[in-house]
Amino acid sequence: MPVGESAQETAQFVVTVPAGLEGEARRELRQALPGCQFQPLFLKGNLLVSTEAPEEEALGRIAAADTSVVASVAPVQRRAPISAGSDSFAGVAGILAEIDRIRPGETFVVRCRRRGRHDWHTRDLERSVAAMLAEETGGVGEYETETDWHVTVQVFQDIAYVGVNRPDRMLRKELQKQRKYAPGERPLNRAQWKLKEALQAFGIELPADGRALDLGSAPGGWAAVLAGLVKEVVAVDPAELDPGVAALPNIRHLKNRAEALLEELEQWGCFDVLTSDMNRDPAEVAGILCQLARLLRPSAPAIMTVKYTTPSRRRHEREAKGLLSREFEAIQVRRLPHNARETTMAMRRKGSSDRLPEEGAK
Repeated sequence: MPVGESAQETAQFVVTVPAGLEGEARRELRQALPGCQFQPLFLKGNLLVSTEAPEEEALGRIAAADTSVVASVAPVQRRAPISAGSDSFAGVAGILAEIDRIRPGETFVVRCRRRGRHDWHTRDLERSVAAMLAEETGGVGEYETETDWHVTVQVFQDIAYVGVNRPDRMLRKELQKQRKYAPGERPLNRAQWKLKEALQAFGIELPADGRALDLGSAPGGWAAVLAGLVKEVVAVDPAELDPGVAALPNIRHLKNRAEALLEELEQWGCFDVLTSDMNRDPAEVAGILCQLARLLRPSAPAIMTVKYTTPSRRRHEREAKGLLSREFEAIQVRRLPHNARETTMAMRRKGSSDRLPEEGAK
């Protein structure tokens, strides 16, 4: 799809799958959409799917298909160039306006998923593009409420695949795990094992009467683990939690982004542990954790997954550690058995006389 060109004859979708299972995903999608074409994107676990079938029909076929490794499907109608600076935001808004779906007075929300290295944050793009798009279309940009349209901006370093769709057209499918578990022992997702491994590897014990703040919580794997260890869990994510997790009596779900909740959370007192499995740039996540550090009790532990958004793994770890050192101490990094393209960091809020066990300590 040339930059800025409309996808009227060929429907296209950005599809996310578990990293390493792209081949299986292609087989499943070909069964649903015979003849569809694939293009690998900037990061493993992402595919650009093109089909001659009409967009709505293709989406319906994928939704109805029996799939095991397809996680999310976002229809995209155009693509736009993205720069490291915010100067490209106006171009993105202009291309979105050309899709010509938002009418005056209709509401919309802009949601960006960013892969790559940029000088701006995800929320910067969402707010700027929403304001520009509202001016160009006469629509009303909303941030958290239900809207008429969902505007998606899927960024892959210097290219963004963009779409304007009804919210129910943003398809999410349940991942079917291949590993077999005994009845009642099947985890909600791989994330549950990551947190359990981190607690053991870093020697972290949580108080039974404590409170946990879990960022990027959906679908709720970490929140479910924490709920079995502490008295109260505040799970923060704009997406829905798994119904079984949401039903746990000691979990409070805040449907918002972590950085938008600082004032509200400060009214709740201190937390005994801070965790984050947010699928965002590591430096961005580290900055958010530093903002929220004052909600932690002195010496309270924090755990963060470092997601590799580029092949430069060491740089991601170094940058995240440098930012975290402003508010945290005893920072350690380990690759755990259930880490995929990521590692895990553990640390304590500054002001503690205690330390996490040294590397290799039992």
